[in-house]
Amino acid sequence: RRFGFALEDIRQWLLVREKDGTEAQMRQWIDLADSQIVELTEQRRQLDETLAELTSLRDTTVKTLG
Repeated sequence: RRFGFALEDIRQWLLVREKDGTEAQMRQWIDLADSQIVELTEQRRQLDETLAELTSLRDTTVKTLG
Protein backbone atom coordinates (compact mmCIF):
# COMPACT_ATOMS: atom_id res chain seq x y z
CA ARG A 1 0.00 0.00 0.00
CA ARG A 2 2.91 2.36 0.52
CA PHE A 3 3.23 2.70 -3.25
CA GLY A 4 -0.26 4.15 -3.42
CA PHE A 5 -2.01 1.20 -5.04
CA ALA A 6 -5.57 0.12 -4.36
CA LEU A 7 -6.15 -3.30 -2.80
CA GLU A 8 -7.27 -4.76 -6.14
CA ASP A 9 -4.04 -3.55 -7.75
CA ILE A 10 -2.07 -5.23 -4.98
CA ARG A 11 -4.00 -8.45 -5.52
CA GLN A 12 -3.13 -8.35 -9.22
CA TRP A 13 0.53 -7.77 -8.39
CA LEU A 14 0.54 -10.74 -6.05
CA LEU A 15 -0.84 -12.94 -8.82
CA VAL A 16 1.87 -11.73 -11.16
CA ARG A 17 4.56 -12.16 -8.50
CA GLU A 18 3.49 -15.71 -7.78
CA LYS A 19 3.58 -16.45 -11.52
CA ASP A 20 -0.15 -17.15 -11.52
CA GLY A 21 -0.96 -14.12 -13.62
CA THR A 22 -1.62 -14.22 -17.32
CA GLU A 23 0.54 -12.30 -19.77
CA ALA A 24 -2.27 -9.73 -20.09
CA GLN A 25 -2.31 -9.27 -16.31
CA MET A 26 1.44 -8.85 -16.27
CA ARG A 27 1.31 -6.23 -19.01
CA GLN A 28 -1.53 -4.43 -17.21
CA TRP A 29 0.50 -4.46 -14.00
CA ILE A 30 3.53 -2.99 -15.80
CA ASP A 31 1.35 -0.19 -17.20
CA LEU A 32 -0.10 0.48 -13.75
CA ALA A 33 3.36 0.52 -12.16
CA ASP A 34 4.64 2.89 -14.86
CA SER A 35 1.74 5.27 -14.18
CA GLN A 36 2.37 5.15 -10.44
CA ILE A 37 6.08 5.83 -10.95
CA VAL A 38 5.18 8.97 -12.91
CA GLU A 39 2.74 10.04 -10.17
CA LEU A 40 5.22 9.44 -7.35
CA THR A 41 7.97 11.26 -9.26
CA GLU A 42 5.69 14.29 -9.63
CA GLN A 43 4.80 14.17 -5.94
CA ARG A 44 8.49 14.07 -5.07
CA ARG A 45 9.17 17.05 -7.34
CA GLN A 46 6.41 19.02 -5.64
CA LEU A 47 7.66 18.03 -2.19
CA ASP A 48 11.24 19.02 -3.07
CA GLU A 49 9.97 22.37 -4.31
CA THR A 50 7.94 22.94 -1.15
CA LEU A 51 10.88 22.00 1.07
CA ALA A 52 13.16 24.40 -0.80
CA GLU A 53 10.65 27.24 -0.41
CA LEU A 54 10.15 26.55 3.30
CA THR A 55 13.91 26.33 3.89
CA SER A 56 14.39 29.64 2.12
CA LEU A 57 11.70 31.32 4.23
CA ARG A 58 13.23 29.88 7.39
CA ASP A 59 16.72 31.02 6.43
CA THR A 60 15.46 34.51 5.67
CA THR A 61 13.80 34.66 9.08
CA VAL A 62 16.98 33.47 10.82
CA LYS A 63 18.97 36.22 9.04
CA THR A 64 16.42 38.81 10.17
CA LEU A 65 17.02 37.78 13.77
CA GLY A 66 20.70 38.41 13.23
